[in-house]
Amino acid sequence: MAELTKKRNSTNRNLLGEAALGPARSGMSTRGLNRRKAIVDAAKNLLREGGGLEFTLREVALRAEIRISNLQYYFPTRLAMLRAVAESTVEELLADLKRVLDSPAPPSEILHGLFERIFCDAKNAEISPLWWHFISLARIDPECSRLLDELYVTATRSTARVIRAANPNFTVKDSLQRAALLFAMTDGLAFQLGPARRSARGLDVEFLAALDSLLTVELPHVGKV
Repeated sequence: MAELTKKRNSTNRNLLGEAALGPARSGMSTRGLNRRKAIVDAAKNLLREGGGLEFTLREVALRAEIRISNLQYYFPTRLAMLRAVAESTVEELLADLKRVLDSPAPPSEILHGLFERIFCDAKNAEISPLWWHFISLARIDPECSRLLDELYVTATRSTARVIRAANPNFTVKDSLQRAALLFAMTDGLAFQLGPARRSARGLDVEFLAALDSLLTVELPHVGKV
């Protein structure tokens, strides 16, 4: 899982860039880093509670209990603030993914634990809004779009390694194909579970019950993943 840590540490430098995030964190004092984190936490809470319509730098500054001029030292624009929230969300997702996939449990149990966690988060009214704000931002902002792509690449490759451990007969391509398919399916299901649609009730349980079949069933090769 070293790749997960490397990917996460390089996210700011390679994808968002220092200009987008404000002053480079590597040069900040401990006090500066703590203040930056407090601002990002306040912004995340605002998005959870009020949504994007109420998301302004002034409102974030009020939540963080600092002057707006101090906030703009770290995040000069609304987009920079939103990118920082997206970055923080991805870092948390990668950390959670690493914890699940690093489990000493059998591969099948690891996969069940991973997708159970995804569905649990999709139903969580405090967690899911941040994810959907990030998805919306990635649709219009190239930097966040690249960040989202990096997240999926890392998650797919890491999950593929667990799939191949569950069935060593799979090639690397087989495992990547199955991992990509699993994430595509869970994305669609998570979208329906979020608003608690009645038609989606129980589908997460059915999905988990059928999960092991993807560890044995033959799939057509549709190209490089």
